[in-house]
Amino acid sequence: MEEKSIKEYTTLFSEKWKSIERLSEEYAKAAGLTPMSLNVLSIICENPEGCTQKVICRQSRYNKQSVNMIIKAFWEQGYIDLVEMKEDRRNKQVKLSEKGKRYADKVIGILWDVDNDALAKITPQQKETLIVFLETYEQCFRHGIDVLEDTLQINDKEACET
Repeated sequence: MEEKSIKEYTTLFSEKWKSIERLSEEYAKAAGLTPMSLNVLSIICENPEGCTQKVICRQSRYNKQSVNMIIKAFWEQGYIDLVEMKEDRRNKQVKLSEKGKRYADKVIGILWDVDNDALAKITPQQKETLIVFLETYEQCFRHGIDVLEDTLQINDKEACET
C-alpha cells in the first residue's frame, strides 16, 4: 500500500475538520444561534462562577466587539447576569441567570452529551492518540501562523516605508 502524500493527508484532514465545523454550525442554527454565540455560551457554561468578557475573548479568540454584541443579546434575553466586580467596578462578571441555566442545559448540555457519547465510542488508546495528535498539530500550526504573522508585519512595515 502506497503512503499518501502530505497534500493528500492535508486534504483528508481538512475535509474531516470542516465536516465537524459544519455539524457544529448546523446545530447552532437549529438552536437559533450563530456558531459564535454557541461558542460564547459554551465558554460561559464552562465558567459557572462567572467570567469576564476579556476571558471570553481570549478563550474564543473573538474580538471584543463581537463578544460584547453576543453578551448584550444574551443579557437582553435574560440568559445572563452582569455582576459588578468588587476589585474593578469597570469589569463585570458574566454569569448565567436561572433562565440562562435552563436554556444552556438544553442547548449546551445536550451538545456536551453528544460529544461525550462520541468519545465514549472510541478506545482509551484512540482517545490518547487523538489528544496527542491534536496537541502536536496545534503546536506546529501555531508556530507556522506565528511565522506568517511575523512575515506579514515585516511586509507591512516595508510597504509603509516605500
